[in-house]
Amino acid sequence: MNPVNLIHKLPFQKRRYEELGIDIHQEINKAWGDKRFGLGIVWAGGFLWGGLSLFFFSVLMMLQVAISTLLIVSCAVGAGAICYMFVFRQDKYIEYFDKYEKWSKKEKRKYSWLTAGSMLFVMLSFYLCLVI
Repeated sequence: MNPVNLIHKLPFQKRRYEELGIDIHQEINKAWGDKRFGLGIVWAGGFLWGGLSLFFFSVLMMLQVAISTLLIVSCAVGAGAICYMFVFRQDKYIEYFDKYEKWSKKEKRKYSWLTAGSMLFVMLSFYLCLVI
């Protein structure tokens, strides 16, 4: 279920797509679900990179390192290098997604909770570093 599809249920858009012979739902799903360059993959990569950067920044803040622009850029570059090495290089993420698609519903639920928990931990640690 893609929320963008709701916009295309408007009557004038339906008529226009029928005139053009386009199945807009199939096109949207292709744009979001493409394993190589889909918008979902781009967003997931961005969240991974940003979350890892925020984690590194939080650790350095806990160690009471002086905050500077160079520190922020270093965290982002370091996170990008790690993401590239373990996920993006030679399209490893496609292999990972193929493996994840074979998981049972129980495994998917377990790792979804683990992911949500780790994201919450990173955001909470960043917040606590700002407050303390």
